[in-house]
Amino acid sequence: MTRERATSFADVADLLAFNRARRDGKTTQEALEVGDNGVGAWGYSTVAGTGPCVALSPTVAGFRPLRMVRVFFGEKHVDCDVRDIAKIGVIDLNPDACSELGLKPPVSTQAVDWIWL
Repeated sequence: MTRERATSFADVADLLAFNRARRDGKTTQEALEVGDNGVGAWGYSTVAGTGPCVALSPTVAGFRPLRMVRVFFGEKHVDCDVRDIAKIGVIDLNPDACSELGLKPPVSTQAVDWIWL
């Protein structure tokens, strides 16, 4: 089991920040530095209502797109697929994963455990 700092992505605040940056003339890459567009690295949606998913660093042993993980927080757990890429040492949770775990985005400091399925 791996313990990492959990953050959230593709939540309402992330989407608004991304869209605001694009409206202000930022490139997609620049806008992704301040928000999220709700589309994972392989083109799959990560927004609320598309099912629980996570983003992990590709440096994690066993990493591959759409691989399933089980994330634990307290007494709750949720099974998610990997739809996006995150920074090293962080597991990003989309709104559906947060909801299943009882977390309210934005999440930025909670430690969670996870395992590959």
